Amino acid sequence: MNEELLQELPHLMSHWGYDLSRCRPDLRIGGSPERALQREVLEDANGELFVIEQLPLQKKTARELQAKALRFLADHQVAGVHPWLNTTEGQSGLLHDGYYWQLRRWVDGIPLPRDTYADNAWRGEALAHFLLEARRATREGDIPGSTEPFFSLTHYIKVLMPIFGNKLPQLVTDLKPICDELAEFFVQEPTLPCAFAHGDFHPGNVIWSEHGINGVIDWEFCGVKPAAYDVANLLGCLGMDEPAQLYGPFATALVRRLREQEFLTAEGWHFLPELVAALRFAWMREWVARRDKPMITQELDFLWLVLDNRDLLRQKWH
Repeated sequence: MNEELLQELPHLMSHWGYDLSRCRPDLRIGGSPERALQREVLEDANGELFVIEQLPLQKKTARELQAKALRFLADHQVAGVHPWLNTTEGQSGLLHDGYYWQLRRWVDGIPLPRDTYADNAWRGEALAHFLLEARRATREGDIPGSTEPFFSLTHYIKVLMPIFGNKLPQLVTDLKPICDELAEFFVQEPTLPCAFAHGDFHPGNVIWSEHGINGVIDWEFCGVKPAAYDVANLLGCLGMDEPAQLYGPFATALVRRLREQEFLTAEGWHFLPELVAALRFAWMREWVARRDKPMITQELDFLWLVLDNRDLLRQKWH
């Protein structure tokens, strides 16, 4: 945190009623650094920890909606949801000096063991439980944002293709047959059930404990999406780390628990492999923006692996 911001802290914190003037740069904050302009851990005189985020003004509306959704989930006892704290004026954030600021409580956790996490069935059970609890909460009332327009992956991919073409024309040529393989999914997507989703649900956006989860973070893309959206994103991330983990212990435990609780319809389960593939276009956008050619190549290989083996995956996920 820069010196100028340190001097501003007492004024900023007065809007939440806290005295937070000590920074804790020794504590690692989970989540994508791209979600905020600045993100810091602050400590009060009693040793209680908080996280403050500085955001560009154009994110204010989306962050206010996100804050309402998180408050709804927390009020409906969904464990692992840590909402933004309201200011003393009852607002979910603060406008100050041309930026939007939000504050939440710090959530402690332990690092995700990248090399072995997919071998842990309990992690799949824990995340299945979280998804089931969030779905339960949305059935108990209208979550803020649930009346927003449905997010269509079909439309999203159509928008992305010209963007890819402007930057990497060969990539569009490579993706065209993949889009052809997804043609049936594109036709059926509008008929599939939808639900409120986290929008970027994967192990890196979870604050883990020794045998469970302490929190789920980075709700930047939450909203109404295909009901299988979060499951598909999670499975896709498992598979990109190691393809065999598409039906490893983590994935198997996740799917088994969700099937037992009828989390998806028969159609939702049937098109799950296609949804995994369609969602990878969002990740491809990241690699294209970074001009990361090795990741672009890996993503193309993974897309074909999923689509070429979709019948096998349907069997494994049954």
